[in-house]
Parts: sequence; C-alpha cells; structure tokens
Amino acid sequence: MFENTPILTVTDINTYVKAVLSSDERLKFVRIKGEISNFKAYPSGHFYFSLKDNESTISAVMFSTYAKRISFSPKNGDEVVVLASVDAYVPRGSYNLNVFEMEEVGLGQQLIELEKLKRKLASEGLFDESRKREINIFPKAIGIITAPNGAAIRDIVTNIKRRYPIADIYVFPSLVQGEQAPKELLKAFNESQKYDLDTLIIGRGGGASEDLSAFNDESLVRAVANSKMPIIAAVGHEIDITLIDYIADKRASTPTGAAELATVDRREIQKEFDYSLLEMEQAIKELLESKKEELTSLKEELNEALKEKVDDQKRDLEHYKTQLELLNPKSVLSRGYSISLDESGKAVTSISKIKKTQRIKTILSDGEFDSVVTEIEGK
Repeated sequence: MFENTPILTVTDINTYVKAVLSSDERLKFVRIKGEISNFKAYPSGHFYFSLKDNESTISAVMFSTYAKRISFSPKNGDEVVVLASVDAYVPRGSYNLNVFEMEEVGLGQQLIELEKLKRKLASEGLFDESRKREINIFPKAIGIITAPNGAAIRDIVTNIKRRYPIADIYVFPSLVQGEQAPKELLKAFNESQKYDLDTLIIGRGGGASEDLSAFNDESLVRAVANSKMPIIAAVGHEIDITLIDYIADKRASTPTGAAELATVDRREIQKEFDYSLLEMEQAIKELLESKKEELTSLKEELNEALKEKVDDQKRDLEHYKTQLELLNPKSVLSRGYSISLDESGKAVTSISKIKKTQRIKTILSDGEFDSVVTEIEGK
C-alpha cells in the first residue's frame, strides 16, 4: 500500500527537520528556564551543556562570542534563563539550543514583568506595522540620543558625515544604563521634540540584558511611541531586542547601521547623477540625430519641390515664348505677309486711310521699300 511513497535517506529527514525548525519564527528567539547540567567550558571559549527540568533535558551550546558577555560563571546545578534559538544537528539527528544570553534565575522575575509589559503594549497596537513611518533619507537635520562619550556616538556621527555631510546633527546626551538612565533618556527625548528633525536616532552599543533595561522603561517607550518625527532604534546588537526596538519606525543592529538607515550615501547620489547625465547626453544625441535626419529629409523634399517648381516655370516660359513668337509680326512676315506704313509710321489697315499720290512704306521679312499710291481699289 506504500509502493508510491518516495524513499528518503536519513539525511533527507534530518535536513528537513532542521529546515522546519529554522523557519519557525516562534523558535528563533525563545527564553527558556532550566537547570544547567553536563557543563563544559572549552579553551576556545565555547560552553557546551544541557538544560533540564523535572521531566526533560535538551542539549545547548553557547559560542564564545556570546559566552564572554555574561556576568557570572555558570556551573552545574545553576538555575538560569537563556535566550536561544532551536536548531537541529543533521549528522546526529538531534536538536539543540543555540544560546545567545544567559541570566541567573534571580533576574527571571524581571523577564516575566518585561514580557507582561510587552504584551500590554502590543495589545494597545503600539507595535503595529501600520504605525511605522518612512525614513527621509535626504534629511536636513538628524537628532541622536545616546551617551556623549561612547563609541556609539562616534560611529553614528562619523558615518552620517561620511555618507551625507550636508545634514545638521543634534546630539541629546543621556545616560544609557543604570538606575537614572530611564529618566535621563526621557528628558533627552522630550528635549529632542522641540527641534525640527527629520529623524531621531536612539541608541547605544551592546551590553548585557540588564544594561539595556533602561530602553524597556514604560514611560520612555510610551513617549517614543508619540514622537513627532520617525525613530531609528540602535540599541545593542542584532540579538538584543528592547521595547524601544518594537516601537521604533526602523531598527538597526548597530549604531553604524542606524546612520545608514538615516541617510542616503552621497556616492549613490553621485552615481545616480552620473547615470542621469549619461542618459541625458544620450537623449540629446538621439534627438539631434533625429532632427538631423528630419532636416536631411526636409532638404531633399525642398530640393525636389524647387526642381518641380523650376521645371514648371521652364514649361510656362516655353509656352509664353511660343505664344509671343506667334504674335511677333516678324513671324507673320516670314510667312509671306507684309506691313504697310503711312508717312507718320502708322500701319495702314484700310484703303480708306490712304490717298492717291501718298507715299507708303512696305515692310517685308527681308527688307522694306517705298512706293507711291497711283490707284486705289476697294472691295
């Protein structure tokens, strides 16, 4: 009954399971509480261990990049909360946790409260995509809220000046961690709202989760939600997510990334300008070629029309010449006729105009002679 069912390899199955786990958004960043067991810290700085509760165990790995950032030394028996993604290891057909953060359970209640606040704000629609605004990447002025002497401010200012030097930069200094940080950040934010800014960047460098807690303050988050200008959040690193990140119109994984989101690179502008100039030159060239062809065609048409006109005039001249020749008295004389003139040189057109003894001049085609009228005879 299964003859038509395709045959898969073990690797096919394991690869498919890994793909399913990797594509599930709910498993990319999850917080898990458990007890550490089988803990091993390797010279490379990587941590390999298991997390267990009363009924289950799952393998976990925390690579040195993240392991060196935790503020305590984990050991077997510690109860912790980790931020991790669920992954599968294809060669063994097992799944495990890739851990990014680890906190002792003492901080667990804070995470619970943060999750409650997150759900509350989300239910009010403050995280909705429909609220997100576009960033003007050709800004006149950019505001920055961060620590005045940290690496973040240097990175942001340096990259803005490199990419888009004509933008004015306003810095609103504030503490970014510690007990007073939420109030300082809120004060700096309220000050920024007095300025005509295209974009406001709120950020700091990376740190432990507790160092970023100021950016989860409810009063600050609600104030930022009502900002009159678009907000770019650049708090911590890629895996560090705070409530400010959810509220912001754009999120950057680094302060440098925030500067890139806030501006267009002048080199891109130059490239577009050069391309537009090239297109314009090409269009003008094509237009000139087209007009040149039109002029050539018009010239040919004009020459043809002039030729036809000249030919018509020649024909008319020939016709008029023929007519004139027909009317020319000499032409009449050449056919055997003559003209008689009286003494005054007027043509004699009737015998009633002459008298006997009157002198008459007769003109022939080859000469003329004079005569005297001796006899007049009418019809």
